[in-house]
Amino acid sequence: MEHLSVTFNMESGLKRRVFESSTAKLIGALPFLADCDHPWRTAVTHVSLYYLALHEGTKQFFLHTSEDDAAVETRLRPIMQFSGGDPAIIERGMNLLKLQMVAGYLRDVEKDMEQTKYNPVAAGSWHAGELIDQLREAVQAHPHAEMDAIMDIEESIRSYWSA
Repeated sequence: MEHLSVTFNMESGLKRRVFESSTAKLIGALPFLADCDHPWRTAVTHVSLYYLALHEGTKQFFLHTSEDDAAVETRLRPIMQFSGGDPAIIERGMNLLKLQMVAGYLRDVEKDMEQTKYNPVAAGSWHAGELIDQLREAVQAHPHAEMDAIMDIEESIRSYWSA
């Protein structure tokens, strides 16, 4: 994260928010937790994409559209590229991020409708309750204390993707 803050010349407020974000921490830690090949390269790439999705200059390219509704992981695919590593750990981490995303859309239904922002839960394309139950079950099936110290199920459900 420190390397990226220099590369992207992050202003101090954004830098602090990104550094404190459990989402950014999980995205950056996942290649290490899963013992992937080239974990630094993967972590830097994935956290850079996360930052681009937050930044005013580029976030419009990462917003959810109806074309993303086919699968919960569609928008996460750019950060689902790993070389080697334990597939169960990678899947668990990605399921926490999916859970966070679905819970966020559920929380934001009214606000997004007021702002005419596309939301797959509001559009009826995703059934949030079912997805949350499925993702919670998938995460619970593979306990991982070190990952839970970064983001556990409850943190995933109540936190926001945005830093």
